Amino acid sequence: MLPVEVIIDAITFSNLLALLALGLTLTYLTLKVPNFAHGDLVAAGVYVAFSLHKLCGIHPYLAIPVAFLVCGAISLASYLLVYRPLWRRGAGIVTLMIASIAVEIVLRSGLHIYADVLSSHLKTFTRGFSFAWLDWSVEMYGRTLTFVVIASTCTLMAVTISLYLFLSKTRFGTAMRAAIENPSLASSLGINVDLVYAVSWFLAGALAGVAGVFLPFRMPSDPEVGWEMLLRTFTASILGGLESLMGAILGGLLTGFAEVLGIYVLSKPPVSLSTAYRPAISCALFIMVLLVAPGGITSLDWRRVLRWRRK
Repeated sequence: MLPVEVIIDAITFSNLLALLALGLTLTYLTLKVPNFAHGDLVAAGVYVAFSLHKLCGIHPYLAIPVAFLVCGAISLASYLLVYRPLWRRGAGIVTLMIASIAVEIVLRSGLHIYADVLSSHLKTFTRGFSFAWLDWSVEMYGRTLTFVVIASTCTLMAVTISLYLFLSKTRFGTAMRAAIENPSLASSLGINVDLVYAVSWFLAGALAGVAGVFLPFRMPSDPEVGWEMLLRTFTASILGGLESLMGAILGGLLTGFAEVLGIYVLSKPPVSLSTAYRPAISCALFIMVLLVAPGGITSLDWRRVLRWRRK
């Protein structure tokens, strides 16, 4: 029987991965390039919340709108200043991928510099902090729940519903789907493809920033935390299918539960694996997905799979 605390941890971590995978998929749908700088937007969200709390006394949860805007603006700036000019010059996927690695290094270095400046100003350690002591608690069915599991779940649900309504019920959402599926045809019909791509990159960074606010409530964070989350995010996106937004959410949930519940089981006898190897579970899952279903679980013909199992 799994402890309730482990299940709650799995739900929280899965919610964060789903938000990150959704953002990564949004950028991939535009330029068809894996954005290695996406993880550092999580770290940027962490430091937005941390800075507002330390400098202005604002609770991290109240910093979510600011992290949404700041990280969205950083992502949009990277698209306008780096990726769009390269894309317009006909740069291929390899060039764009290397450019994303360069952007990732610049962002991570900038976060390290900012952390040092903040340490000097606040006269306190700003590398490896946690918001766990700031979290609220809620009594539910005789158990005490940390508020982060409720907040992250409600946020993911709100984002999922809003994104569905936006893409299916609004004119711009319809234009956005058309521009992503066939940019040449959409452009010939008068759709501003460049605007659609810019909005996609802004939303991707904004979602990463929101996930970054939640992250320190469940694990110590520093400027390297984005790099630590990057491979897990790629695993979630590929598991759900890199071209499926709903698949990204599903992939994030599955990856998060696999990692948290997997390390809990493997850390018990007879295996007794150290919890330090927890990230290896996502790495192993990443390799398995590439070998078995590189298009993700949403690309599988489940009717055929079920028929094969019956035989």
